[in-house]
Amino acid sequence: MEGKGWKLDMKTIELKKQAGAEAEQLMPQLNQISRFIYENPELAFAEKKACQKLTAVLEEHGFHVEKNVGGLETAFTATYQQGENEIGRKLIGIAAEYDALPDLGHGCGHNLIAASSLGAALVLKKVMETTGLEGELRVIGTPAEEDGGGKILLLEKGVFDGLSMCMMMHPTSGVTRIAGRCLSSHGMAIRWQGKSAHAESHPEEGVNALDALHIYYTAIACLRQQLPDDVRIAQIITDGGRNEGMIPDSASISVDIVSQDQNLQATIEKVQNCAKGAAIAAGCDCEIEHITGYLGRRPNQRLAQVFRDNFEIIGEPLMDGMPEDFGTTDFGNVMRKVPSCNPYVSLLPSEKISNHTERFKELAMAPRAEQVIEISVKAMAYSAIDLLTDPMILKAAWHEFLQEE
Repeated sequence: MEGKGWKLDMKTIELKKQAGAEAEQLMPQLNQISRFIYENPELAFAEKKACQKLTAVLEEHGFHVEKNVGGLETAFTATYQQGENEIGRKLIGIAAEYDALPDLGHGCGHNLIAASSLGAALVLKKVMETTGLEGELRVIGTPAEEDGGGKILLLEKGVFDGLSMCMMMHPTSGVTRIAGRCLSSHGMAIRWQGKSAHAESHPEEGVNALDALHIYYTAIACLRQQLPDDVRIAQIITDGGRNEGMIPDSASISVDIVSQDQNLQATIEKVQNCAKGAAIAAGCDCEIEHITGYLGRRPNQRLAQVFRDNFEIIGEPLMDGMPEDFGTTDFGNVMRKVPSCNPYVSLLPSEKISNHTERFKELAMAPRAEQVIEISVKAMAYSAIDLLTDPMILKAAWHEFLQEE
């Protein structure tokens, strides 16, 4: 057992062998938990069954579990520490997701994230308590990745404070990879206020807020030609009037802007100008609410190399480098707080397809899904062992992280 980045000492080799055996022994239970979450899909902030299932298993295995953390009913932490000396003790964070998609269920495979994070924690605890390997683990159960930014809320409450690093897997298709940079997002809720009037008898007395929305929407359509290729503007109308016989006195739209960091603020300003200009044209007032969005990932080369070496040990083919993608994730916000790694393990190595689809949902409970859990558990556990046995890795990861700020 030898990594490409460095030769492992015998102690580390034995620790990883034990971790691999523990992972294989746990697989029936982890597959059962994955299926339970898959068959009981729960939306953002309502993941009660998943949360209860995960915390029950962690408590059963001797973790100190705290529920309702950060004021979120379906968030939790589960902690285990080995060793009395708190000075310099490394705290490894393992994030878990378990929310589903509306009308689709687990079309993003969060059942696999939950099972893999649980498995990695259980394996590491077993290795630590039987070998005396010192360190601390914290599983962080994070609701509402798909809608609501659960990790952002938990970051604001300090739930990720004190971590030495954080890790989380995500299922994908195509070749397994270490995720690189992705897009950042920013939300806006725009509302125009006009004046109602009877649409047939006295339309001249009204100020049509829906006209302002229409002008704005057309302006955004024109704006897109002048935007950089990485910019996306997604919108849905949330209020377009309530009665055909009345001039709409209010209209509103929900806006999601995603782009690379360097283009985000300029795009926000252009969208605001479209909204304000539409208000002037229609004679309306305009209110704009800004909503904190997901930040793009900040990959860490040193941690990525650790995971890369361990995927090689496991025998999982890996894409070169850390490819960028056009997705968004609130794990990106965590990666701005602490050095982190976000491996994407493939459910369909032979073909690249989109998640959030029926086909991806089927893959999340196909036979390969069980392999993905086992690969992910081993990769995270092996990498944590490297971090706990070699203090220079985290030192280098933090140096790189601070240089990026």
